[in-house]
Amino acid sequence: MAAGQTGNVFIYPRNEPGTRGHLDLVEPLRELPGVLEAELRGVTDAEATRRPAADQWCIKEIVGHLRDAAEVYHKRLYMMSTQTDPILEPYDQEAFSREHGYMERSIDSMLAELRRFRSQTVELLTTLVNWNWARSGQHLEAGRMSIRQIVEHMVEHEAAHVADVRQLRKG
Repeated sequence: MAAGQTGNVFIYPRNEPGTRGHLDLVEPLRELPGVLEAELRGVTDAEATRRPAADQWCIKEIVGHLRDAAEVYHKRLYMMSTQTDPILEPYDQEAFSREHGYMERSIDSMLAELRRFRSQTVELLTTLVNWNWARSGQHLEAGRMSIRQIVEHMVEHEAAHVADVRQLRKG
C-alpha cells in the first residue's frame, strides 16, 4: 500500500512538508489590507494620482484594481467551493476602472471595501478542509483552475502590485 493511503481511502495530509499547509497562502491574503495601509501612510493626493507613464496606473488606480480583484476573486472562490465545476468569467479591469471611478474615490474608502471582501475570503478559505482546495472551475480564458491555483495567483498578483506601489512612492 502506498504512503498516504489506507485501504481504498486516501488520507489527505493536513500540512505539506515544511509548511503550514494552505495557511501559508492565506496569511499574505489576510495581511494585504494592513500592508497597503502601511505603504500608503502619508501619501499625498498628488502622489496617489501621478502616473509613471500615460499607459500605466497610478497608486489610486492600483488600489482600486486590488479592491475590484478582491471582490471578483471572492466571488469565484465562493462559486468554486459551493458549485460543481462553475464557469469563471473573465473581467475587464479597464472597464472596472472606468465604471468604479477610482480617481474620484478616496483611497481609504477603496481600502475599506478591499478589507471587507478580504475578510470574507479569508473566512471562506480557513473553513475549507484540505481536499476542497483541489475543487476547480473553468475559467473562460485561463482554463481549468483549482481553488489553490487561484489563491496562489492572488498572492503573486497582490505582491506585484504592492511592489508597484512601493516603486511609485519612491518616485
